Amino acid sequence: MSDDHKEGLRSLVSHLGAGIRDTHYRPAYDAAANICSGIFNTIPVHLHDVVHEAVMAGYAAALSDLVDGKLDDQVRERSEIIA
Repeated sequence: MSDDHKEGLRSLVSHLGAGIRDTHYRPAYDAAANICSGIFNTIPVHLHDVVHEAVMAGYAAALSDLVDGKLDDQVRERSEIIA
């Protein structure tokens, strides 16, 4: 992977994580650490931070969607199936 490609990837991931709310930072960080611990031994060391930040961004976005009620209908539907 070229240095330019690496920098572009880092910039993209940084942009994705820019909107992480303070209240979601710690849970997202911990979840990403847990998820990434299983894959870090399979990817190059120089990508660890990028992958961790990408997972954090995704997890934080999901938390925000839950808080904002964007997934309420889906959660209700699934809970009815389970009940």
